[in-house]
Amino acid sequence: MALISALWRRLDEPHGLVHGALSELEPTPDHPDGAFLLDGAAIGADSPDDTGPILGERSDGSWGPVEQQAPRPWSTRFSVVVDAHWQTRSCFVEALGGDGLDRVTLTADALGHWTLDGRDWTELEGCQDVDVSISPLTNTPVVRRLGLEVGEERSVDVAWLDVPSLAVARVTQTYRREPDGPHGAQYVYADPTYGSFAFTVDPLGVVREYQGLFARVA
Repeated sequence: MALISALWRRLDEPHGLVHGALSELEPTPDHPDGAFLLDGAAIGADSPDDTGPILGERSDGSWGPVEQQAPRPWSTRFSVVVDAHWQTRSCFVEALGGDGLDRVTLTADALGHWTLDGRDWTELEGCQDVDVSISPLTNTPVVRRLGLEVGEERSVDVAWLDVPSLAVARVTQTYRREPDGPHGAQYVYADPTYGSFAFTVDPLGVVREYQGLFARVA
């Protein structure tokens, strides 16, 4: 049963749009208590740094400003299955760009043992969540699973999946619940690499706005 479908505009990339949907799945032998499906798609472009002319060697051997590369468009689709406790059990991501089509599949069991494309992946041992970098939808399972009270803060290790490179890494992320605002429950996210960002969610825990990165438009 579909619970919500949303469309976000990328605030950090002028060509970026992200779609995501959250659905409740019927119980199965693998998930007797039921499960949830998060799936979606995105388009974007890797743009060169907008810092002015780049100096380098020209084709004629002289030195000076050189032409910058054009943005490289890409698209991706993803699906994540979480169990009734919002713990990630599988993740599939496919990315299409100038270098062709690439895919990656992650699976995890209830004890936090992970595989990457069918191979045991001990780097992710103990993680309970996956974060698909291009989609704010994958913040929802963490928000729902942690169930933070106002003022409470928790750190979790997640399987962070970069798009469009599809590189996978273990990342420690911190979530802090702030007092509710006019647009819903408010949180602050932080990690050691990218810093901290405020975001708001609706009653289902789906992001409405993510500081500097995403704004829901539908």
